[in-house]
Order: sequence, then C-alpha cells, then structure tokens
Amino acid sequence: MKDTPYHFEIKDLMVQFVSAFDSIIIKRYNKGKEVKDQIQVRYVYSPKQRVIHDLINRARHITLPVVAVNINSVSRDPTRVFNKIAGSYHPAQTFMAGVSANIPTSNFLPQPVPINIDINMSVLTKFQTDMDQILSNFIPYNDPYIILSWKVPSAFVQTEQEIRSEVLWGGNIALTYPTDLPANSPYRISADTSFTIKGWLFREK
Repeated sequence: MKDTPYHFEIKDLMVQFVSAFDSIIIKRYNKGKEVKDQIQVRYVYSPKQRVIHDLINRARHITLPVVAVNINSVSRDPTRVFNKIAGSYHPAQTFMAGVSANIPTSNFLPQPVPINIDINMSVLTKFQTDMDQILSNFIPYNDPYIILSWKVPSAFVQTEQEIRSEVLWGGNIALTYPTDLPANSPYRISADTSFTIKGWLFREK
C-alpha cells in the first residue's frame, strides 16, 4: 500500500452524476398559465446546510432555485463480490518495429473493489411550482435507476473499456416547509432525497 492507487474514480463518477442532472430549465408562469420566463437551475457541490448558511449570510450570493449535491458515504458492496480472483486479462495490440502486423497481447486488470457511493441531493426553491418542475424533471427518468457510462483507467488498458454503473434512486423525497418564519427571513421550500452510485475502485498492478 506504499503506492497511491488513485485513478479519479469517485471524482469521475460525481462529474457524470451532476452532468446527468445539471440541465434543468424551469419555467415561470403568469396567472393564465402562460410562460413568462425561463431559468436554469443551479447545481452546487455542497451540503444543504452550507448552502443555507450562505443564503442567510449572503456571502456567495446564492439565488434560488438551487440543487445541492454531496457525498454522504462510501462503502464496499459485498453483493457484487463474486469471487476472490486476482483479476482478468483483456486483449490488446502491440506494434514492434520491423514486424508488418500488430502482435496480439493482453492487458492485466487487477480485480477492482465494488463500492457504493451514497449521494445526498437537496432542492431549495422559493416557489412551489419551481419545486414541482424540478421533481418532475428527474423522477420519471430514475424509475428506479439510470446508467452512467465511464472508462476503465487508462493505466490498465491500451484501448478504451466502458464501465456502466447503476445510479439507484432512493425513491423517497422529504419536503420541508417553513412553519415558524421570522419576518426578516426569506420563504424557502426544501426537498431531500438520495441516490446510490454503484462504482468501482481500482488497485495498482
């Protein structure tokens, strides 16, 4: 364990996760239910408590609506450990000078460790219609999961090898409405839900 087997796996999965959601456009309607404005929802990598703190102190001028995403935990997934094999071999091609054709070889891929990345996602809005639109944007497509496509780290293979990771939605959304609101505090609606990314961590050869 003297080497650092860091291949950006968790970072790449989080980037993919946010990219899958970070394109929500909500509409503002007038009394006749006609569209009068469109707003792109902002995504930030931060716990909800930090976002609320910044809203109160106006330190970073965060405006609503906003979606906060952060990692809650990372755990080994025993249900995806099939055996204790050392790894697997994948076909590759090696070119040698003076040889007219590529020589078939193989790359050794050490058995990665299956991990579950538990994600908290919090939605903060000022209006109920904004909240309804954001929830309507992702719930129908996460019934019950979506798939992220990413690559085996290039340190192990010469050609790209795709990995498909399931992102399982928790299925529950807890809505919170302000009940005891001081006169100088803005009205906010919050919704909290969770996801689990089924990823992998790779060890050194």
